[in-house]
Amino acid sequence: MIALLVVNAVFAAVSVGFAVMAVARPATLSRSPTATSGERFYAWMYAIRAVPLGVVAAILPATSPGPATMVVLIAAAVVQLADAGIGVSRREWGMVAGATAAAIVHMITAVAIR
Repeated sequence: MIALLVVNAVFAAVSVGFAVMAVARPATLSRSPTATSGERFYAWMYAIRAVPLGVVAAILPATSPGPATMVVLIAAAVVQLADAGIGVSRREWGMVAGATAAAIVHMITAVAIR
């Protein structure tokens, strides 16, 4: 169980890292030569939601397992699946693989802590 909690926390932390990177360097994720004001705006919109959700998804399973944490992890998994869908539409296969793996880990953790 401890290994699962660690893997879950790592995937959540990676998600937070990408959100922070999107704010710091929005053109990196969009692969634009330079970031537009719209890209910077949406990077902030993404990060303001992804960072708190990622932090909570990383910490709560180890500190407060139970039904409420299970709901948080399911929400995190749904968000990751949406990211995977965006990755499919953009043919970003690394994004698809990473987000799908994170969704699976979050769901397994949700089931394990209920």
